[in-house]
Amino acid sequence: MKAVTLRKLLLLPLMATLLFGPAGLMPADRAEAAGATYYVDASAGSDTNGGTSTNSPWKSLAKVNSVVFGPGDRILLKAGSVWSDTYLDLKGSGVEGSPIVVDKYGSGSKPLINFGNTAVGGEGFGVRLKNVSYWEINNLEITSGQHATDMRRSGILVVGEGAGAGAFKHIYIKGNDIHDVFGTDRRTGGINFHARGGNTDPESTWDDVLIEDNTVINVADTGIQVMTDAFANTSWTHKFNAFTHLIIRGNYVEKIHRDGILVRAGVSPLIEYNTTNEIGVSCDVNTSVVNYLDNIGFVAAQWAYYTSGAVFQHNEAFNTRVLQGDGQAWDFDIRVSDSIYQYNFSHHNEGGALLVMDSTNNNIFRYNISQNDYDAFGTFHLRPGGGNLHIYNNVIYRDNGITSSLTQSSTSGMANYTNNIFYNAAGGTYANSNYMKYSHNLFYGANSNVPNDPDKVTLDPQFLNGGGASGIDTASAYKLAEGSPAINAGAVVWGNGSTDFFSNPLYSGAPDIGVYEAPGAGGPPAALLEDDFEDGTADGWTTVGGSWDIGTEDSLVYAQNGLYGESIAFAGEAFWTDYSLEADVKVKKLGGNAGILFRYQDANNFYMFRLNDTGSTADLYKKTGGNLQMLASVPITVNPNQVYRLKATVQGSSITGSVDGTDLISWTGSGAELASGKIGLRVHSGMASFDNVRVTE
Repeated sequence: MKAVTLRKLLLLPLMATLLFGPAGLMPADRAEAAGATYYVDASAGSDTNGGTSTNSPWKSLAKVNSVVFGPGDRILLKAGSVWSDTYLDLKGSGVEGSPIVVDKYGSGSKPLINFGNTAVGGEGFGVRLKNVSYWEINNLEITSGQHATDMRRSGILVVGEGAGAGAFKHIYIKGNDIHDVFGTDRRTGGINFHARGGNTDPESTWDDVLIEDNTVINVADTGIQVMTDAFANTSWTHKFNAFTHLIIRGNYVEKIHRDGILVRAGVSPLIEYNTTNEIGVSCDVNTSVVNYLDNIGFVAAQWAYYTSGAVFQHNEAFNTRVLQGDGQAWDFDIRVSDSIYQYNFSHHNEGGALLVMDSTNNNIFRYNISQNDYDAFGTFHLRPGGGNLHIYNNVIYRDNGITSSLTQSSTSGMANYTNNIFYNAAGGTYANSNYMKYSHNLFYGANSNVPNDPDKVTLDPQFLNGGGASGIDTASAYKLAEGSPAINAGAVVWGNGSTDFFSNPLYSGAPDIGVYEAPGAGGPPAALLEDDFEDGTADGWTTVGGSWDIGTEDSLVYAQNGLYGESIAFAGEAFWTDYSLEADVKVKKLGGNAGILFRYQDANNFYMFRLNDTGSTADLYKKTGGNLQMLASVPITVNPNQVYRLKATVQGSSITGSVDGTDLISWTGSGAELASGKIGLRVHSGMASFDNVRVTE
């Protein structure tokens, strides 16, 4: 059962000018009536027939191409029919609620279009939708076979180009089998969406695109992709949002010479339940074409580029090759932000599990399994210039003799490794740098340099059958046996997606390490107070000084926007004594400081654990009678506009302060300290924001 809620698709009215096709391309015939059904039979049909019944079907695809279709029309191809050296070049547009549908009728194999070496404008295709909206293409088989002629070829091509280009809507490609299609250009292959044109042409975008349950096998160049030429045209603006409401689901992609599934310029695309196999391989193709293909050097299985908010989930990727580089299963590529890989299974990919390129930020890799990826560049290959990255609750399993590194860092943003299991029965080392943080990970096996992780576990995780999964359907091999040391040994991660790899709710007891949340009594410690500010209010908070308001960053936050002086917001109960307070804290101004307050009695009496940008320190203070006294301080890199998880635990006269899961300060007083109080947030000499505040006993 799928553990996601499918997004509601947004369907908007189409411009009336698109109903009749682009200017200058009006064919002689017009569909007889809106909502008509047309039948095409390669054996028993005739183009002189009316085409509107199974007893009088059309014969040729050329006849279909001569008609401009309208809303609600259906073009049905006879099962078992074969058309050779021809293609579908479809015209007209449907409207919201009445798309135009191409499908099969009758029993038997899917109708086959072998477009051979045919071409329109120097480009070959089995089916083309050019400058149209509201079409659904279902249940066709498409091939071109091998040809010595070098040119662009695509199984299904959806293109916006020229004066008729614009905002296109509702293109569904479902249940098609595409194989043996060989183009000599990266913009060709199996299923291709492409915004094309020069600097003066209108810019193409698509909304409501579904690519579902297709097979794409033995194809060059790319299996399934969406693309815009906005990257090369300086006057075009849709470099990040050419594709909205895009879903790529349930497709099988195999033996692809370049990339398996590639999303460009997407806003919140959903890529789920897909399988890619043998990506970056030499296709079964003739020598003339392979001369071009052999120059390709960088491939990955399933990835995104210039995209925000992508979710890749429940996918499987295996047998991806390293050519000149890359070869990973997954990739946060250039200008990808706020995106997630979750609940995926990768194995035997030569380049490793994950590539992270420069100019990326706030991406999450969680609840994924990597089994014997060959790791030519390390399990995680982080290129210089990447932003913040969160890698948590994954399983990395290797017993294949590979000895490359298991972790890496970028040279700018922070790579946070939390609650991961590294089962290393082969070899390899772990990276340590100022751009990495480890918390509550399990390291087992040939680990010669286990990282600095104060809460690490170094025991056998006790998988049910580690290394024994043959695919995503047998990933239960990575559930934990009862009594595993990974159970209840993890750290709470906020915004964790609510379920583990196997759709179990999070958490069942204390958090577990790895992809499996074992059943247990109760949940995490009961919260005395929780606030993530997602209701858009700061109810229950009282402020002293500053300018406090709800702000929008990666989520809703409680922001202090004043530049000078002391600013405090407090909440809770004055009688609270022993508890833990944690919150996400972001210092937003050079030279500023921000932190959390506990046993807060009033603005002159409290404890404080803060980050100080001026000296790059984490500091513990006590303020009594208006006098501020430093109790302890440790050096720590403090980067403005980076989120840090601060936690202070007070038990009697003892206080512990941690940042991002690492304990930095332990202090015990004389017993005459502040005994009880509320909690608070404090900023001085600058702006800051706070989120995910939690108080537990």
